[in-house]
Amino acid sequence: MQNWSHLHAVLEQLNHLPSKEHVTNVMRIRPWYLDEHARYYRQTIILSSYLTPEMNALFNGLCLNYEGKVKLVTEFTGVLPKIQLEIRQVYERFDASSIGESDDARFEYFCTKVYPKIQESDAGGVLLFASSYFEYIRLSNFLKSQDASFCRIGEATSQQDISRARLWFFEGQKKILLYSERSHFFHRYKIRGGHHLVIYSLPGRKDFYPEVVTKLLLSSSMYYYI
Repeated sequence: MQNWSHLHAVLEQLNHLPSKEHVTNVMRIRPWYLDEHARYYRQTIILSSYLTPEMNALFNGLCLNYEGKVKLVTEFTGVLPKIQLEIRQVYERFDASSIGESDDARFEYFCTKVYPKIQESDAGGVLLFASSYFEYIRLSNFLKSQDASFCRIGEATSQQDISRARLWFFEGQKKILLYSERSHFFHRYKIRGGHHLVIYSLPGRKDFYPEVVTKLLLSSSMYYYI
């Protein structure tokens, strides 16, 4: 989903009393509905191939049935064995006071710690992966403000701009290619010219991690850095 807050806003508005009666027969309405207790009788089913913190927050905060809740937990196998490249993977940790502050803390860490390394390096071919649409827009605005040499591929990018961005990145005319997870989900583009991969935040779908890493196979370079 492009904007999770839309779903959250819709669920918050469920089971409220209508402002107008319309043609409703009030004699058929149960008392607990008039007492605004309908949310405690509503049955909500959430289906997904993977679990996210947003889903957990929705489950814990807006699913309030008085009979209780049931969550089916699946154990997933790892995906690192699927990576066939001999690469050096570096995971950097940043501090955040709370989960709610993690987005700003991650962005601040990227701006002050990660981007200066990219800027100071003479090497190009930096594939910058953003998992969410908001991160993609935020990083794009930041790179513009820094007058960075970059191009971008997102789900809303026109086919002409996508072809141009892939060519610029492959030929080294642009140092950074900003790539969104939603674009990868819909198209699975083959991207050549990547020598370094920076994953701003881990993809929501675990299988995307080895898929994005293996895009470096299309590069002529034999040095890879994540």
